[in-house]
Amino acid sequence: MHTPYIGILVNPRKKNINPIVRQLDAWLDSQKPRARFNICTYESEYISNDFRVLQESAARDILDKAELIITLGGDGTLLRTINKIQRFDIHFMGVNLGGLGFIADTPPEKLTDHIRHYLDGQYLIDERAQITCRVEDRDEKFRAFNDIVIDKAGFARVIQIETHVGDERLNNYVADGLIISTPTGSTGHSLSAGGPIVAPGSRVFVVNPICPHSLTNRPVIIPDDKQMRITVYTEADSFNILRDGTQQGTYPGGTSFILKRSEHNIKLVKMAHQRFFRTLSKKLHWGEDFRNKNRWTYSKKKK
Repeated sequence: MHTPYIGILVNPRKKNINPIVRQLDAWLDSQKPRARFNICTYESEYISNDFRVLQESAARDILDKAELIITLGGDGTLLRTINKIQRFDIHFMGVNLGGLGFIADTPPEKLTDHIRHYLDGQYLIDERAQITCRVEDRDEKFRAFNDIVIDKAGFARVIQIETHVGDERLNNYVADGLIISTPTGSTGHSLSAGGPIVAPGSRVFVVNPICPHSLTNRPVIIPDDKQMRITVYTEADSFNILRDGTQQGTYPGGTSFILKRSEHNIKLVKMAHQRFFRTLSKKLHWGEDFRNKNRWTYSKKKK
């Protein structure tokens, strides 16, 4: 009989993480679990390690062997985990101990319920696209789940970003930077920079300039079956590339990049009630009335 290997990776800086780990361990002890549960605490000072059922493991062991990886932290914890994997048959469940939680959308109080549903086969797989980026003239290639950002690296003046989609020139942006986002990443940095919200199943990327010199430069949605070529020019010594919010590298002006959709999707575990538009409406508080109606001083005129 197959025994699932479920790995748990934590954000060791979360001060509120120990209660959920203790509750999970106690629940597993009471359930006689049908799976093997291994946890990497990264030696967090906030977690007491006297576990009953959970087995401590190195992160590499979990990344190599787990069928399901549960991250305890927030969107950033899930993104960092996804960026470390070398195999793409892994299922991911993100538990939100942080702020918004667009992709890590399992509430802590629902974790044990979601694990039980997973073991019972009562779940959906939400496949999400990634971007791959190859640095021309270098033996360097990387991928991103949310976005790839070209950043002027603190230089006071704008940079120039030449972009082509397929064999067609898109634009020669003069801006502080450029965001190339997946649909998943459209609710992240790109949204803050005025970009559109894109439903996860859409076969597109968003190309969004950061503070462009020309107000006519707006976000553009392109099909993800097209290859992009981007060349960056700067008067400074270098510029930065970030992927999913962390710095990938520093490059000299004139460096070119080839971007395209990855061959591998990321598999997020969702329960039946977890739907994108429902999550979106909840996280962005759509339909709620924020007005302080006590401040309105209108009154009916006396006849």
